[in-house]
Amino acid sequence: MDGLVNLYPKLSVGGYLIVDDYDCLSACRQAVEDYRGQHGITDEIKEIDWTGVYWMRS
Repeated sequence: MDGLVNLYPKLSVGGYLIVDDYDCLSACRQAVEDYRGQHGITDEIKEIDWTGVYWMRS
């Protein structure tokens, strides 16, 4: 959550956010979902592998 709070606002439109451990740590997934919900982020989350995901900021 700290990374999202401090760095996501600095991510340029068209930039990519990569989240490791999204699908293997429930706390990580919950932090991402909470942050996205609180900030109205609806960009599609895409899988990288069995644990990582990314989305492009619109």
